[in-house]
Amino acid sequence: MAFPHDDKAWAETAGFLQAQLKPADRVLAPDLFRWVVPRAQRFMAARSATPRDFEWVVTHKGEMAALPRPFLEALAKQSVAVFANPVFVVWASAPPRGLKDLADSDHVRAFHVNLESLPATPPPPPSRPQPAAVAASPAPAPRSVVAVTELPEVPARPWLAPGGLPGAGRERAFQQEIDRLTAEMFHGGAGLSLLDIGCGSGRLGPVLPAARAVTGIDIDPMALDRAVARHAERPGFDFVRMDATRLGFADASFDGALMLDGADAFTDLPAVLAEAARTLASGGRLMLTAPNRDSLALRALRRLGLPIPGRCFGVQQLTGMLRAAGLTVIRSEGLFLSPGWALPGAGGALGPLEEDPEFIEAARLLGARIGPDYALAFVLLARKG
Repeated sequence: MAFPHDDKAWAETAGFLQAQLKPADRVLAPDLFRWVVPRAQRFMAARSATPRDFEWVVTHKGEMAALPRPFLEALAKQSVAVFANPVFVVWASAPPRGLKDLADSDHVRAFHVNLESLPATPPPPPSRPQPAAVAASPAPAPRSVVAVTELPEVPARPWLAPGGLPGAGRERAFQQEIDRLTAEMFHGGAGLSLLDIGCGSGRLGPVLPAARAVTGIDIDPMALDRAVARHAERPGFDFVRMDATRLGFADASFDGALMLDGADAFTDLPAVLAEAARTLASGGRLMLTAPNRDSLALRALRRLGLPIPGRCFGVQQLTGMLRAAGLTVIRSEGLFLSPGWALPGAGGALGPLEEDPEFIEAARLLGARIGPDYALAFVLLARKG
């Protein structure tokens, strides 16, 4: 799921962060903020950290149980609440000059009321019923497929210079392009049974309305809760907490599988691809997207001897992984081309273009025309057998 730019509370909070962040600032925030602050760390990082390890901490008042209570108690003592609305409180360990301490505001008082209601020890994640396909082969206990220590401090998206932030308009267009290609490659679902790997809060409902069944898997219980709520009135959609390297589904369970905007999150991507291939029926298709390490932007950085942001993949590299898993690439597409976004000093100058419809559309068209070898990211569609 992309960042909910149309939700006022989320959009206000994102705008505040974008206005305040410095390139070296460390951020802890709910998962969806990684769309607007790509270097933000997930709440899991709080299990082995203190509030002083972050310049900024974003707390969702309705999801405070996702953070350890000792961390939240220390946060209220060690940091200053500098932004608050009905949903979020943003804390700064070293508040910039000019930001007020909002400790006496109603929104921050609500944070403390919610904190007092939390149990001393966080409860275990709620169990979730398995779909029918899993009944004969229960899934093993889930384990994390993302090592927190391996999350990059620099932006994961290669069109951003280190410390850069994506514009809402460009990011929205990027996600819409992925949705368009998804609908096209799977013909709107066309009666298929599909597996959504790393589904997050779920995005396929409106994209594949003709699908017979969609099973989403993820390791984040809060994201799965949002996915269940969003698809409550859509029959055939199930969401399960599961490790992507140990899928609890029988062989040949699905007609298709998708891995959208998640390849760089898995520490053992070959194992994930092998499991996806195992669960595909003969002739089944897997669609995945990935940031391109050979994009024109990153080639420019290498030529200048500059560091490469994030974890990226080459088209041939991923093609080889898919081949090893028994899958053959049958289609590839390029996603967006704006080389200046990754060049030092270009972010400020090009910032206004992040919201310029003409420039965004040109970047989309250029990515599609130049293809996966040079675009900022790419899409691969592979078939089993």
